Formats: sequence, structure tokens, C-alpha cells
Amino acid sequence: MILLIEKLVHFSAAILLVFFILHLRKYLKSFKSNFMEFGIAIIIAGLLVDPFYEILGYNIMIVGIVVVFFGILRVFKNLKEIAIRDYLTGLYTRYYFFEEWLPQEMERQKRRKGKGIAFLVIDLDDFKIINDRYSHKMGDKVLKFVAQKIVENIRKTDCAVRFGGDEILVAFPEADEKTVENIVKRLEKKLLFNPFGLPLKFSYGVETWKPGEDIESVVQRADLQMYSLKSLRKQRQILSGEEDVD
Repeated sequence: MILLIEKLVHFSAAILLVFFILHLRKYLKSFKSNFMEFGIAIIIAGLLVDPFYEILGYNIMIVGIVVVFFGILRVFKNLKEIAIRDYLTGLYTRYYFFEEWLPQEMERQKRRKGKGIAFLVIDLDDFKIINDRYSHKMGDKVLKFVAQKIVENIRKTDCAVRFGGDEILVAFPEADEKTVENIVKRLEKKLLFNPFGLPLKFSYGVETWKPGEDIESVVQRADLQMYSLKSLRKQRQILSGEEDVD
């Protein structure tokens, strides 16, 4: 009787795990990891074997638990990557930048009495026109291309962030505004020769933070510079009869 109850309990647990794994699969697809599914499948096998061969079934379940553990670690690693990297451009996210990178770099600058951090804010011109005329899919390709060129032309110690929409922020520790301006000129040339045959241009603003200053005000000034340049270009286009800069 006890053996029969044990079999029913193990069988019921196995059935519940089957439903659990079927429900879990749709959530795990984006993580590109089968460890958790494989581990649960091993545990199910162990549950079914255990009433007949107790030691073997127990050992199988232990192996399954270990595999599930590695699966959970993989999921957490992917979750952290999602929080750090923008899914489209591969640039860092605002969350990572403001919560991790920037506080650490500011502390480092203060501790070592560094030169500060130069900030470059970039916003693509006529991006709305690209989306409307060529589709949002083309707009995504353009953003990825621009992000790639930015990463290729900055140092590993710099931090490029998708700030929102088509706006990108790049932080340059221990760099002055002249160095950033040279990078801007290089980027402008790189974007002219693009695989889409589009006149890719951007408006930008540059400001430098020094230890002791309010960091948000510095970033905001760079942002306002970018919008001022965009507004100036828009006025020029209106006067010349060209399409809007957006």
C-alpha cells in the first residue's frame, strides 16, 4: 500500500513538472538556454525511476537538480545582460549607465583627482523621415549601423548609451572637448559612407564634467546644445525650402 502511494505521489509530481516545463518553455525561448528544461526532464525521469530503483532514481534527480541550477545561473546572466545592453543597438542602457557605470566613474575621478568626464550627446537628423519613408525596419538598421560606428571609434574605457529613441550619449573619462570634437568629425565622415545610400547626419552637444560639479546639469547642457544645433539646422532648412530636421 505504501509503495502504491509512493508511486502515485511520484507520478503526480512528474505530471506537474511536465505541465510546468511546458508553461516555462515560452518564457525561456529568448534566453537561448535549454539547461532548465533538460534538468527538469532529468528530474521527471528520476521521479519515475525512484519507486522501483530508489538509489538510481535519487541519483538521477540529483543530476537533474544540478543541471537546473546551471540553467538558473544562465537565466540570471541573460537577465543582467538585458538590463545592461540595449536589445537593438547593443549599446549600454540608461539603467546601467546611471546606476552602475556613472557612479563608479565619478567616484574614481574624485579619488584620483582626474580630469573629469566629457559627454557627447548625438541625435540623428531626419530620423522620422527615414522611418516614415523607408519603414521602421530601415530605421532600426540605421540605428544599429550608427551605434556600431560609434563603438568602433571610441575607446574601451568610454561608455556609449542609448539615451532614448535615436538619441545616443557617449561618456569619455579623462578626455577634453577638443578630443571629442575630433571624434565627432570622424563619425560624420564614417556615416556619410553607409550601406543604405542615405545622407546620415546628426546634431550634437559636448560638455565636460569636473569633480564637484552637478553631473545632471552637465548632461542637460550637452543635451540643450544638441537641440540648439538641431533647431538652427531646421531653421536653415525651412529658409532653403528643404525637408525638416527631426
